[in-house]
Amino acid sequence: MSKIEIHTGRTNTQTHRAVLHADEIKQILARQICEAAGVPIDADSTSVQVQLSSRMGNYGSEYEALVTVTVDYEKMPQAAEVPDERA
Repeated sequence: MSKIEIHTGRTNTQTHRAVLHADEIKQILARQICEAAGVPIDADSTSVQVQLSSRMGNYGSEYEALVTVTVDYEKMPQAAEVPDERA
């Protein structure tokens, strides 16, 4: 058996890592989807549902998120009526 040569090099790197729990992942996804849709997430008329799932695929686990943003127009503040200037 031939000798295995190992080459080691050093670079200056910085690594950042975060461990997110399901609730944190859901909050981040909800905010991003609302922002992309132009919907205020904190409005009374907005409700957001996030479902996280995983399943085994051919090459390992596959992860998926389903984000549903619903805007209830009946809960939105009504625009003030503009008086008719023709009157």
